[in-house]
Amino acid sequence: MKCLIFLPFFLCCLSSQAGVLKVGPAQKYKTIRAAVLASVAGDSILVEPGLYKEKNITIDKPLALIGIQFPVLDGEHKYEILSLKSSQISIQGFKIIHSGVSSMEDIAGIKIYNTRDVTVTNNILGDNFFGIYVQAGTKCRIENNEIIAYAKSEQQSGNGIHCWKCDSLLIRKNKISAVKPEPHHGMPQAASAH
Repeated sequence: MKCLIFLPFFLCCLSSQAGVLKVGPAQKYKTIRAAVLASVAGDSILVEPGLYKEKNITIDKPLALIGIQFPVLDGEHKYEILSLKSSQISIQGFKIIHSGVSSMEDIAGIKIYNTRDVTVTNNILGDNFFGIYVQAGTKCRIENNEIIAYAKSEQQSGNGIHCWKCDSLLIRKNKISAVKPEPHHGMPQAASAH
């Protein structure tokens, strides 16, 4: 009788354990979007090196999205690349490039929407309208990211890290720089802020 009571408890615990989904050319999941859709809350998604042009990827459940050797997420100058709409999401180890540009929408390489306890660490973001945009976030951590802007004018570029109506954020050890034309010679010069 004790074994019959223990078995359902054991099976329940097994089904609640987080899983690991792998994305890559030789893996079950060929796209990040497919892995996100197949995942359940608490899973980790490991993304192999490569170029991923998946338009906008929305994550709406607690997940860890982990890049191996900085896979590239390319927004093709059209899309917000990662939209994070759940608490307890972690994004680390990606190169995120070429988001869309809009004067009507705050498009970002990574945008956190009205949530809490999101972690964005150890990513490289380049040529995005906003690098990382936190909208109404609470207790989020933005750390050790490198953000590079390439805009030719102020209208084509937002902030490296932008926080709107937020509370208790930890933002540290990020490197933010801009490559912009020099006023007299048209050659790029670097400007940076830490």
